[in-house]
Amino acid sequence: MSRLVAAEALKVVTTRLLLWLGLLLLGLELLVIALHVSQDSLDSLAEARNQRDVVSIAAVSALIALIVGIVLAAGEYAHGTAAPTFLAAPVRERVVAAKLVVGALAGAVLAAAACAFAWGLAALLLSLRSVSLHLGSGAVLRVLLGTILAAAIAGAMGVGFGSLTQRQTGAIVFAFIWLLVVEPLLAIAGIERFAPGHALASVVEAGTQGSDLLSFGAGLALSVGYVLGFAILGALVVRGSDVT
Repeated sequence: MSRLVAAEALKVVTTRLLLWLGLLLLGLELLVIALHVSQDSLDSLAEARNQRDVVSIAAVSALIALIVGIVLAAGEYAHGTAAPTFLAAPVRERVVAAKLVVGALAGAVLAAAACAFAWGLAALLLSLRSVSLHLGSGAVLRVLLGTILAAAIAGAMGVGFGSLTQRQTGAIVFAFIWLLVVEPLLAIAGIERFAPGHALASVVEAGTQGSDLLSFGAGLALSVGYVLGFAILGALVVRGSDVT
């Protein structure tokens, strides 16, 4: 199993997509944080709550982690490397399990880098405006740790969903449509808090959520449930696929 995990990790670190997604994430953080700090008033920036909002842009890393997970699983079929992978590891469920581990690790590492960059940039820009820093407050640390945990879960969720669909582009497009269109529509029925995106959001918020989100514990449990559901269904589809 450890050799499978190492092999899947090598695939992740050697793909250019991860580099480009990482650079895109850092560029987005730079833009949003710079605009936030430069345009808000000094009184507003001095509040711990607003400084927490400044660094919360790092939570976008959970979405990037979801994409990485999808590519890690479905990319095998898009690039025609699934057959060699399954020849080297005939027990396909073990391959899916290894991808789940690597997807979670990749998401956590990506989010940790995003959180460190957001925190450091916010500290620098706030200091340049002579604002008292509250970036070590419990609220800030909770959202950063929640982001890392949510990104790890999102990475594994992406692997499960990618294994289930086996269509890289289609899975990514569907994920965006679901998060940007379907989940907001679920608010009409008042059930949006139980959707995957909102469940992950409750993990990011880590106890500071608004009324439209589940508690941290409930959101974490539901998110893990989604991961297990997608992973089991994905493993069944992979086992029954005719890739040889």
